[in-house]
Amino acid sequence: MTFLSIAEYRPDIADINSDYSDDILNVLPADGSYIPMPGFKAFSKPFPEKPYGAYAARSLDGTTSVFAGTATKLFVLDNTDLSWRDITQTGKAYSASDEARWSFASFGNFIIAVNKNDPPQVFELNRSAKFRNLGGNPPRAGAVKVWGDFVCLMQLPDNPNRVYWSGLNDAEFWTVGEKSCDYQDFPDGGSVQGSSEATNPIIFLQSAIYRGTFIPGSDIIFSFQKIHDKRGAKSSNSISSRGEFSFYADEGGFFQITSDGAVTPIGFEKIDRSVFTRMNANNLAEMFCAIDPFYNRVYWAMDYNGSGVMNELMVYDWGLQKWTVINIAASSIMPIYTSGYTLDGLDNISTILENLPFSLDSKIWQGGAPILGAFSMDYRLGSFSGEAMEAIVSSQEIAATNGDINRLENVIAQIDTNEALLAIGARMRRNPQEPVKWSGEKSPSYNTGRYHGRSRARFHKFRLRVPAGEKWSHIAGFNVDFTRAGKR
Repeated sequence: MTFLSIAEYRPDIADINSDYSDDILNVLPADGSYIPMPGFKAFSKPFPEKPYGAYAARSLDGTTSVFAGTATKLFVLDNTDLSWRDITQTGKAYSASDEARWSFASFGNFIIAVNKNDPPQVFELNRSAKFRNLGGNPPRAGAVKVWGDFVCLMQLPDNPNRVYWSGLNDAEFWTVGEKSCDYQDFPDGGSVQGSSEATNPIIFLQSAIYRGTFIPGSDIIFSFQKIHDKRGAKSSNSISSRGEFSFYADEGGFFQITSDGAVTPIGFEKIDRSVFTRMNANNLAEMFCAIDPFYNRVYWAMDYNGSGVMNELMVYDWGLQKWTVINIAASSIMPIYTSGYTLDGLDNISTILENLPFSLDSKIWQGGAPILGAFSMDYRLGSFSGEAMEAIVSSQEIAATNGDINRLENVIAQIDTNEALLAIGARMRRNPQEPVKWSGEKSPSYNTGRYHGRSRARFHKFRLRVPAGEKWSHIAGFNVDFTRAGKR
């Protein structure tokens, strides 16, 4: 038998006699295998209208809260019954929109919320009943980040090339020249798109990247050095950071940058061509990035048509340096923290065990557990913590290098379930006029685990489909029983 180890998802590379495949769906990369992707399950009551930004926070005492904003209001998720409570500033109607989305950040127990059209807002966890204007008369901003002991505002409507930071350890002090409060205007590179959250941040402009260095005790406060020219982040929504790594999308590619400024083109000759030929340049702003709060994975939610529907997740595991793709239907994604529930508390969600959206051992019920969340198309908050999605894993296409025809007798899939279904693809010539012809799906033999199916062709590939909800752990490859059938 010939063993075909699991193929890496690299649709930009030819899959003939290689280690790559262009047909991997709804799985996550693992070392030497693929593992199931948990399905999305909504758990909250419907959000009142389209969310224009959301954020999960933990207070200093460990309490978790989820905030979200609409065009005119701000809400917090009620952890008791999972409804949404209006905490809009009294007598205020906000003016958020697709072009002026909400951005949130935590500074101690302060939750700061900004959009380009309204004064920055603040809510104090475990103390406030409503949002209020952030003190100190800060400017309007499209994004807020925390740089160590400073709150930094950027995407300023009146100064798009400026970053403006608060007083030291004081989110409500914005008098330049006092308490280390100041701003920086960048002379070139276009508008500021975003930054990492660190004492020494990386700042992304449209066509430049700067590194900021905090200088304690200095009148300068922050020193800024341009570390990359003619490259930047074309979409502010595509930027996300965790620890020493930041990830972003520029025109034509996905990139990773470290805290010292080293850039790695993580999608080059892997997925960049396949993704960006589908993505209209005008829709780059509709690409939203989120980092898994638990695993070493970063997700880009793709809205290829600018329709408001994110229909794919491009998933990159930066430890394994591998990609996969997930089918979704969501209006936004974000990392969230769960509140935690007792059995009595679950009665507020449902008094019938079978009606709970997740099993009792799911992380969704564990207090403070970090998970990847999303809003569904009917605006209900949920997470990717459900049963395994329907998975499809196709092998590379293989052929004898001397042109021999191979005869196939049977296949064994290296997967720990008997419920997976196998289709065999075959063709004599590899050209557009003769596409791969797929057999009907087959179940494995109950006794041997073999998939029996005869085929005679020069080129073969194998596609395994695991139905949604099946329990399995890994798929590692295919054992293929070939015999030589000669030439023709």
